[in-house]
Amino acid sequence: MQKLLTKLRPAFAILTLATSLSLPGLTSSIANATPLEAIQKRGTLIIGVKDNLRPLGYRNPSGDPEGTLIGFEIDLARNLAETLLGDRQAIQLIPLTNRDRLNALLTGQVDLTIAHLTPTADRRRIVQFSPTYHFSGTALITEQPGLTQRADWQDRPIGIIENSSSIAILRSRLPRVTLIPYPSYQAALTGTQNGEIDGFAGDSTVLAGWLQEHPSFRQVGPLLSAEPLAIAFPKGQQHESLRQALQTTLSQWQQSGTLQDLAQTWQLME
Repeated sequence: MQKLLTKLRPAFAILTLATSLSLPGLTSSIANATPLEAIQKRGTLIIGVKDNLRPLGYRNPSGDPEGTLIGFEIDLARNLAETLLGDRQAIQLIPLTNRDRLNALLTGQVDLTIAHLTPTADRRRIVQFSPTYHFSGTALITEQPGLTQRADWQDRPIGIIENSSSIAILRSRLPRVTLIPYPSYQAALTGTQNGEIDGFAGDSTVLAGWLQEHPSFRQVGPLLSAEPLAIAFPKGQQHESLRQALQTTLSQWQQSGTLQDLAQTWQLME
């Protein structure tokens, strides 16, 4: 028996080594890494963003080089890369349509999504969200100099996007206004210029870009509603270190005034 064990001992050693190399818990450090650790080892943060929503994320028509992505959420993404990786340029920005914002996370195309996302109950079922980095909502804008407060809008025609959530908000907050539906923001702009409506109500982030492109318009009063915007990332215990990093980072940015400063830089509505 002792002779048999002596002969088998080398085979057992080889089998033990082979088994240890194949076990998930004993593979290389990169395979064992949590998603945050894997990001840090990769050295690049991949973030889904908007490229057509001024001032959150859009292509600079006069930048160098032309078409460079800029905006409030683009700055957030670069600041996050600097916090997590020590380099604002250690980032890959992936433009996403509204339909693809969550799919890109679920399929692993991006590490995070910072793309005008509100953490609704349905979305929370499939992804996680960071603390809020900004509140968007329904805003009211006009070119009319005499319309300076909400009380001035009784029986006035206000443009609104067809079937938008802003309709219910306006009916609640300004019940006596006349709502004129339009199929798009561009159509509403034309309606305003043609004198069909005295003002327009819509998503404050979209209208912030509108004000920048058309400075003859101005905001009337504060937002009529408030909807939080947050960073989306995948669910799962393996993402706990990423969740904690986002929690800490957003809290620090809030306390230091970084978020407020960026919002003012990009002229977001409040």
